[in-house]
Amino acid sequence: MLAGPLLARFGEVTMSQPGGCIIGQRPIDLFLAGFKTLGAELFEHNESFTLKAKKLKGAKIVLPKISVTVTESLMMTACLAEGLTTIINAAMEPEIPALADYLNNCGAKIKGAGTPWITIEGVDRLSAGEYELIPDRIEAGSFIMLGLNPVFYVARKSKPMNIPASPLICKRHLRF
Repeated sequence: MLAGPLLARFGEVTMSQPGGCIIGQRPIDLFLAGFKTLGAELFEHNESFTLKAKKLKGAKIVLPKISVTVTESLMMTACLAEGLTTIINAAMEPEIPALADYLNNCGAKIKGAGTPWITIEGVDRLSAGEYELIPDRIEAGSFIMLGLNPVFYVARKSKPMNIPASPLICKRHLRF
């Protein structure tokens, strides 16, 4: 997730190979292919890899598989690339426009976030910013399921706009 933004900012990054996730393998091939499309050189070592680029260049990136994390990483990386980057087959989960809103507040020029076609016009620099995070949909769903059990209680103050079924479930079962 951080390799691309660090590469865009500093021109070089070395990271260890991923591993050890109990969910399963977390391949990085889509990340690396995207960085190479933006002009990065990849150097693989035994337990790490290095990416180098004097200046990343905007490009058309077609993702062969939809991935939230790859979309987010490439969006952040492309913000500091020179020119226009288009990400096709981008993830559309609520986290994508939320990240784009934050980056745009920091000076990025991102359009189309939340659709399969995102364009990013590179800028010279980004400033710091503040942003209110959206709720975690998985966590909220867990609390909703707990709330359906009559032994547990659910907090009534939340922002369910990113969880379309939650108001219906809450009204029907929790008498909101």
